[in-house]
Amino acid sequence: MLALPIFRCIHQIIIQMRIIAISLLLITLNLKAYSQNRVKQIDSLVKTRIADYELSGNVLVAEKGKVIYQHSTGLANTASNTPVTPASAFHLASVSKIFTSVAIFQLYEKGKLLLNDPVKKYIPELNNGVVTISQLLSHTSGLVDFQILERPYLQDTSKIFTLVDIPVAINNDKNAFASAPGEKWSYSNTGYNLLALIVEKIAKTSFPDYLSKNLFKPAGMLHTYINTPLIKVSDANRVTGYDYLNFAPWVLQRADSLRQNQIELLHINGLVGMGNVVTTTEDLLGFDRALYHGKIIKRSSLDKAFTPVRLNNGELAVRGWKNTLSYMGLGWCVLKDTTYGKVVFHTGGMAGAVTAFIRNITKDQTVIVLNNVTQRSTHNTAMSVLYLLNGGTPQTDKKSSANEFARTLTKYGVNEAWARFNTIKTDTAHFYTDEREFNMAGIGMFFNNYKAQGLEVLRLNTVLFPNSANVYDSLAMALAESGDKRSAILMYQKALELDPKLISSLNGMKKLTAN
Repeated sequence: MLALPIFRCIHQIIIQMRIIAISLLLITLNLKAYSQNRVKQIDSLVKTRIADYELSGNVLVAEKGKVIYQHSTGLANTASNTPVTPASAFHLASVSKIFTSVAIFQLYEKGKLLLNDPVKKYIPELNNGVVTISQLLSHTSGLVDFQILERPYLQDTSKIFTLVDIPVAINNDKNAFASAPGEKWSYSNTGYNLLALIVEKIAKTSFPDYLSKNLFKPAGMLHTYINTPLIKVSDANRVTGYDYLNFAPWVLQRADSLRQNQIELLHINGLVGMGNVVTTTEDLLGFDRALYHGKIIKRSSLDKAFTPVRLNNGELAVRGWKNTLSYMGLGWCVLKDTTYGKVVFHTGGMAGAVTAFIRNITKDQTVIVLNNVTQRSTHNTAMSVLYLLNGGTPQTDKKSSANEFARTLTKYGVNEAWARFNTIKTDTAHFYTDEREFNMAGIGMFFNNYKAQGLEVLRLNTVLFPNSANVYDSLAMALAESGDKRSAILMYQKALELDPKLISSLNGMKKLTAN
């Protein structure tokens, strides 16, 4: 008689186990569907940014070290038509600063320095004896940026600066410190040059060699190195950096071939500590794992680096804007928005390279975006990927109606451009209209072999902003350059009617009416 109750009990257990198994299966399927949906959303965002000429290069997204999304786009070299691949190596620009921070913390862990030590203790030739290492790391030293090199450059326009030039330049510039140490946050590349110099002084080796031996190799970063005009590394996988014509972003120009980039990419680029690390997305993911596993730096040091710094007045040092608004740690930015966990990151930007390295250390998520075209919205894209990864929504900025008109004009002609503009001019939810942007677009087109199109943009600007003297002045200048003296005089007269003291219009009129 006891067999029946026992049988029923066993039967109920089996049913419950089946229910649990089915529930677990459903949960697994739901999680898989959720994960797949996130990847689809990320892919959609990436492809939209590519279509809008806002992204070119490599994107990698990982959770707990496992790659869940990877995409390569664009050209590594336009001359050879070489595409970007997952193995492509990119200049990191200011993302390089996190390696400088790690190097300093390694020396701190070995007892070679204290974070609150004055910089002068290690660089005795520096006159300033107040600024500390931690203030350099957090950009709160008051030290200005590369302005200190303007005078030395003018004295020798062939010079390529190196670390030893920085203390001298600081000492010789009475305006080298814009504020007292710890008073406010102000970005300073030269501060990171001093940090690299400290590493060299203590380790008694070059900064590139120190990073290679103590950071890159231990982290398994086999395709990472420093590359400058003075330290030339041969690498077939290194991409070429490009700028683009704003009115025709599909037209790429080598960043190092443009005159306006020569100081940044040649004369200043001999420096290290603030930039010039070259790496791949795979190596950066390896670096991310090395940080988690304590291979190159202790967790206690990372905790210090990820702690927001307080200014002298007790307030937290803040930097960035929109979805990258953050507090400043010691070499790392700490995202203010903690909705999805604690996020630490760094971004970089220079002519021909815009980069982002983002780590959600609460959930062990990693987002890496490396771009070899100067598309400044890359940082927004990278953070938007992180938001999508966590079920959030990407940041969508309004588009420039000036860019939309100019790009349509360049690609499809005047009729299509006006039709497009008339469609978007009242769409203030998605587009904004700015006088300066129309002016820059028109002048940029005019002086880049798109004269007729440039004049069309400048004419439209006078219609949009009829009370601005500047729009008539710019149109007059372009008309004069085109040989249309009569129309140019009329536009200068209109500009002076609105602003009788406008120097450029006064000079333009004088030149046209001299004879």
